[in-house]
Amino acid sequence: MPRLASLDMYRKVPVDLLEGTRRGSILSTLAVFTMATLFFLETKAYFSTTLKTSLALDSNDESQIRVNFNITMMDLKCEYATIDVVSVLGTQQNVTQHVQKFPIDQWGVRQRYQQRNLKQHDVQMFDASIEETIEELHADGEDAVSLDETTLNVALEENTYVFVDFFANWCSHCRDLAPTWETLAEVMYEVAEGRVENHIEKNPHLEHEYTDEDYTAAVAVELPVLIGKIDCVDHHELCMQRGIRAYPTLKFFWDGKDIGDYRGHRTVVELAHFIEAMEREHRGKEDSDEAVKSTEAKDGKFHAI
Repeated sequence: MPRLASLDMYRKVPVDLLEGTRRGSILSTLAVFTMATLFFLETKAYFSTTLKTSLALDSNDESQIRVNFNITMMDLKCEYATIDVVSVLGTQQNVTQHVQKFPIDQWGVRQRYQQRNLKQHDVQMFDASIEETIEELHADGEDAVSLDETTLNVALEENTYVFVDFFANWCSHCRDLAPTWETLAEVMYEVAEGRVENHIEKNPHLEHEYTDEDYTAAVAVELPVLIGKIDCVDHHELCMQRGIRAYPTLKFFWDGKDIGDYRGHRTVVELAHFIEAMEREHRGKEDSDEAVKSTEAKDGKFHAI
């Protein structure tokens, strides 16, 4: 009996604690809502990554800028990373297609080949306005010069500007680009020779190979540009020496020096605009070098006196 009495005593709960109030219900509801909100926000923050960088530039007259940065992500495939640039006015521009990406192993060592950028879907891989096949374009001869190790060295020595398509014959993107590259070579050659109008009059069936816009863009290029191509399947060692890790790779050379890869839209107009920009930059560099040499010569003459 004493044992039963003890159990009855612990089973009893004060009546005041069993009575509900409006204030208590409100506080309980707010507490549950607050806990749920905090749980949601903490979970969202856990699964999200944010990187903020502030970069301020001094005033300058350059129309283009280059920013070098290195971001290493061990647990994320670099093909899924995107880079956006936001101005102080809120204008946002995606620059992912202009960023080089390389995979790394588990020790952080960069691999030899360049990672394919999955965010380059907004870059036109070839000129869709060109309807001719590469065989049809070759009917009147090849304008894009096929090069090997020997002829490439000769081309770099004898030409101020050389634009080369490093491709593989098994690559579908390379095959899609081939008509665009051949058309670029043709229009650049015709402009350099100054025979576009006569050529079209004599060959009216070729008039649709490139548009007036293509020709206008090519005319802006003042010096001749050699448009070449190298099959990396036949010349594997040469492509390895030139650091080719993806196909197609479009490299621009001036004065025999590798200036870098082209990563913009692969249309005739955009390619011609790129050549024009490279030529303009090269001329500016030459003028700057000449100014420095002139100043040094004047200083030398002054000291000699």
